[in-house]
Amino acid sequence: MDVLDKTPGIIGYAVVRADDGSVVEVKGSSASALADLTAYFASAGEAIRNNLDIGMLGYITLVYGGNRLVIVPREDKFIGIETEREHDLELLLNRLNEPVAAARAAIEVPGALASKIQQISLLIDEFSEDADRQHWLDLVEHSLGLLGREATAYIGVIDGRLAFKASPAPGKEDDVTQVLRYIVDFLVKKAVEEMGSSQARAKVHKVIERMK
Repeated sequence: MDVLDKTPGIIGYAVVRADDGSVVEVKGSSASALADLTAYFASAGEAIRNNLDIGMLGYITLVYGGNRLVIVPREDKFIGIETEREHDLELLLNRLNEPVAAARAAIEVPGALASKIQQISLLIDEFSEDADRQHWLDLVEHSLGLLGREATAYIGVIDGRLAFKASPAPGKEDDVTQVLRYIVDFLVKKAVEEMGSSQARAKVHKVIERMK
């Protein structure tokens, strides 16, 4: 990863697959078993997240000796980055997010899929108008978690909104469409449960009007 190779203060890093922990890449001069540490603590973090239903984990960090390991999720992988213990964690996370934002701008998706993403974003806006927006984002994360890792390879909550992380692979557009429809149905059902059918219907109608 170019951004890590160009960031001072990084001792080494490892990239592992999220589904099975297999090693994709290891670079640097670290004396630690970075790939094993990354796979183990990423798996533990995911298990805790799912069991406690606490929403998406932004990163995991642990300190040992004079070093720090920072584990961040990236699409279908986890990256474990070893730095000195006192290295500026916020600066590192900001550097990691820079290329993600640039890549996101280049993602192209069919208009129908983009429209579904817009619909979900508007539903979240309407349902959270007088409540906690994070609650509705957590519900989206929960629904994605129920649909398996294949869905989260393409879509996820980024910067407080549901967005595409990558263009759907050829032949996967219909699968992604079904996922987005499920999320819409799931959010509407939760809105009916939490605010009653009349208020939920009124908010859904507002979204329909905004999308015309």
